[in-house]
This record gives sequence, structure tokens and C-alpha cells, in this order.
Amino acid sequence: MNVFQHNPDTISAFSRGWSDDPKATPIGILAHLPLNQAGARALFTGALDTANPDLKFICRPSERAAVLYFWFIYLPEGQGGGISLVMERMTSDKNRGLPIFCKPANTKAQTFFEKMGFVMGAAYDGLKSYQLMSCALPDPVAGRKPYDNFMPGLNAGTKKTSVTVVHSADDLLKCIAIRGAAYVEDRSIPYAEDVDGNDYTATHLLGYVGDEPAGCIRLRYWADFIKIERLAVLPRCRGGLALDLVRAALAFGQDKGYRRFYGQAAFPVSKIWERFGFKRRPGAGLSYLTDEVYYEMDLVTEPSDWRLTPDSGAAVLVRPEGQWDRPGPLEANAETPDLPDKSLGSGEWIPGVSPTTLYPDKDIPGCVNPFYGESPTCGKDSWPPLIYGRLQGVNDGAD
Repeated sequence: MNVFQHNPDTISAFSRGWSDDPKATPIGILAHLPLNQAGARALFTGALDTANPDLKFICRPSERAAVLYFWFIYLPEGQGGGISLVMERMTSDKNRGLPIFCKPANTKAQTFFEKMGFVMGAAYDGLKSYQLMSCALPDPVAGRKPYDNFMPGLNAGTKKTSVTVVHSADDLLKCIAIRGAAYVEDRSIPYAEDVDGNDYTATHLLGYVGDEPAGCIRLRYWADFIKIERLAVLPRCRGGLALDLVRAALAFGQDKGYRRFYGQAAFPVSKIWERFGFKRRPGAGLSYLTDEVYYEMDLVTEPSDWRLTPDSGAAVLVRPEGQWDRPGPLEANAETPDLPDKSLGSGEWIPGVSPTTLYPDKDIPGCVNPFYGESPTCGKDSWPPLIYGRLQGVNDGAD
């Protein structure tokens, strides 16, 4: 139980019914090891004793792991679907995006893990293993629009960029803070020129580098065109994020049915707009409260393959801006919620679950040692270190 005392999050339980139902009792568990970088390397080099792992390789609950190692599974007959519930914990903010490994002891175990999505062979930090299996979880933002691909925690600690539509005052303040650093401080633009009274009448897109807000752009609407403005990126984050923001703004406008876009670009950034097909109007440009010269630019695009119309569906038209491809808060209690529009991206809805941490010797009768099976005494025909119990469809009819 040393591992459990070191990190109680290592054990997840699943049961029939909701986790807050007093009559619900655990029917299965999955134990995993959240390994730090040293532990991950030890797993590949053989220095990690999986029968008695050194706690120095295992993260505390407050730490983000480098990899996850599936250590033990208890699964009663006919309850294989419970594993999918526990796998949702593997996509929590703390675990999202981490490599997942396991080590099958025989062909039965390998078949089971393959049904879970694992494949033979694994690699980490230049190390390879043909005894381990690896699992690549589906990208949770795959298929989303370029203005809706930010998910908290997904890219934490990386330099990956993403964009989201601003829905709260807190996110709007982030945009204004970014513009303050990019315009007021870096380019000496007066505050009154930046904060012009139009922020509450516009749509804002917020760009991220990893989990840090780093850029923004603003859209304002007229009858048949959109003005794209206030493109700003923190000086230390400049590069690809500016292109992502312009691309997201254009896609957002097109999905709202617009084809014509207008902007006023300062000369240093005009080439960004030209990359997307904007044409500069002839003339000397114009200035406002400073000597900064802005050039009017225009773009006319082809119609979007999909765009919002009055016939897009009542449920779609009340969803949060930019999140038209999935049910919104007003559909949470609907008896027959509208199906997501497949043309918008993800069409699959997966209900949330709440696996709970448990004390196996107390909560599962007869299970006093949840790590049974990591013993080297297991024979070649016994259930592997990571599994014991009957698995429907895997060992039915086995000798």
C-alpha cells in the first residue's frame, strides 16, 4: 500500500450507477503509476521494479507526470465497459496528452489491451521497448474549428498554439492586458487609441501558447462585411500565433455567413494580412493619435461550405458563440437534445463520468492486496501482472 499512501490518485474505481449514489458499490478498479521523467526512463531501461516500485519514480498528487503506466486492473466478468469510464480520468487536465504504457504478460492480456486501443511497441525520450504497449488517446480537439481549439490543460507546458472565442469578462480583460503590453508598452500607442469604446460591441478571439494567454484579435460587424482589428501578440510569443488568430477570425466570420472582410493594418504587420489575400487600397494611409500609419485592406472570400442561417436549428443558434458543434447549457436537461451537426466537426457526444478513489482493502471485499499479480511467481498461463478476473470476450472458453 506504499504507492497508494504516496499518491491516492493511483487507484480509480468504477461501479454501476452514479458515483454519488449511496447504493453504488465498486465493481472494478484500475491502478496506474504516474511516473516522473526519471521513472519513465527507468520503465524503459528496466530499472523500475514494477513488483515493488521505488516511490522516487512516482509523482505526488500535486505533480504532473511524464507518462502513465497501467499497473493493475481488476475487472469482473461482463464489466469491460467500465474501463472506458476510468479512461476518462486519463484525459483530465492533469493527465491530458500524457503517453500511456502497459506491459502484457501473455497473449490474452495483449488482446485485451489491443481492444482498449494499445499497440505493441513504445518509445520515450529516445528509448524504445518492444515489450511495452502504448496507447495514443484521441485528440480531444480533433475536427474543431480554428477558433475553437483551445482546451485548458491540453497543451500545458508546451509551445503549441490554440484559439478560443471570448465568453467572459475575465477573458476580455486578458485581451485588453495583452493589447496593453503589445500596443501601449511595446509600440507606444496611447491607451485611448487602443481602448476605443468598441470592446463591448465586438467578438474577441483569445490565442494561447500552451496554457498561457498570449494574443488576441477583434471582430466588428456591419451589414455585409466584418472589420478585423486589434491583432496583438505578446512580444515574447510572436511567430505563428498571429497567423492562427487571423485564420481563426476569417473562419469565424465565414461560418457566420460573411464573405467580405476589411481591416486597417500598420505597415510592419501588413504582410501578415497579405498572406491571407488582403489587398491594400491605394493611397498614403492614415494616422490617428500618433505618427503610426495604417493602410486600409480588403478581402473577399468564397462562401463557406457551412454557415449559420435561420434554418441551422433552434438548438444550434442558442449555443455559445463558436461552439455550434456540440450541445450547449440550454440543452443539458432536454428530453430529446438535438444531435450535433456532423458538418461542424465532432458529432459524438460522450457523457461525463466521475471515477472515485477508493481504499481497496475496505471497499472491495476480499481484495486486500490490489497489486496481486505483479509477483514474479505468475506462470505463463496465469493472468498477467496487470489483469486478473474473467474478461468477457477475451478469456471465455479459455482452458
